[in-house]
Amino acid sequence: MGEKIFIDPAFLRKSNYSYVTYNDAELATVLCFALARNNNDLILHQQRIEHNEKSLAKNILFTSIVDLFIALGEKGQDYKSRILDKYRDKLNSHQTLLLTKSLVKAIDKTDNIVDLNQSLLSFGLTGKPLTSKLIKHLK
Repeated sequence: MGEKIFIDPAFLRKSNYSYVTYNDAELATVLCFALARNNNDLILHQQRIEHNEKSLAKNILFTSIVDLFIALGEKGQDYKSRILDKYRDKLNSHQTLLLTKSLVKAIDKTDNIVDLNQSLLSFGLTGKPLTSKLIKHLK
């Protein structure tokens, strides 16, 4: 008797839609629109990461992994580790360090992360927090 394959419920969908019929030029845009509507769909995140792995655009793979980590929050530590292990060699040392730290403390959408091109979930906040000393200096 054959072995049954276990599928994590997080990867099951209520519908059977798929984006594999789109060509490469359209797929990135289609996945972004789909994720904007349903940013907790792990299959879409996985498809976006795999698609962006082939991209020559700087930091696009990193951005899609950060979006996945934001969507997962404190959950999915094993999945995050596998994603990081798989794509570690395509990331620079700063990106790898940030993602490794996020395995201990989850990335939040308000975290200050530089070079997040085309992020769907990050608020894109960068810079330093305003302090009373800095505010006085600006006046």
